[in-house]
Amino acid sequence: MSRPLLYLAVALLALLAACGRSTPSNYYLLESGQPPLEAQSLPGKSLRVAQVNVPEYLDRNGIVSRVQGESRIIVAEFHLWAEPLSQGVRRVTRETLTPPLLAAGVTVLPEGDDTRGDYTLLLDVQRLDANFDAKAVLEARWTLTGAGDAILGRGIYAAEEMVQGKTYTQLVDAESRLVRRMAEHLSEKLPPLIKSRL
Repeated sequence: MSRPLLYLAVALLALLAACGRSTPSNYYLLESGQPPLEAQSLPGKSLRVAQVNVPEYLDRNGIVSRVQGESRIIVAEFHLWAEPLSQGVRRVTRETLTPPLLAAGVTVLPEGDDTRGDYTLLLDVQRLDANFDAKAVLEARWTLTGAGDAILGRGIYAAEEMVQGKTYTQLVDAESRLVRRMAEHLSEKLPPLIKSRL
């Protein structure tokens, strides 16, 4: 094989190898920002945060963002949730609710605890998405049930949070803040409803 053909073959192989590489995927988690909790004993009454419902457009691995001023959404190909979004919302809600409810005499059951719980919190997320350099939006309905699935209270939570830039880390940070704010709102709403049944 002549030298020019050899160089051409090597160049083609290098080009094919470069084409075979893909952009690495990045994985993200919603964060509660709660420090580890320590308790010598736990109250007898318990609350279970049920599996969270999310709309189909959010029930996917890729992080969803909106195009500002349009109804169009973008599903990221290489920026993915490290866990299903419904599980992330449930986890952050549990972690944020645990300290204030513990102080109110109620244990928030951890992940994997199959205990029914004296109370159940149902969350139905209607919207959780964001525009880069604009705002993140959370809209959710909540229901608190007690013994025999009796409804003790329900409500709607809606809030916005600014996205401070154009990165997915900044977008996820804004969405994390929204979920924490919802859980903090619930930490004020739930204890009076629970105490009315103690």
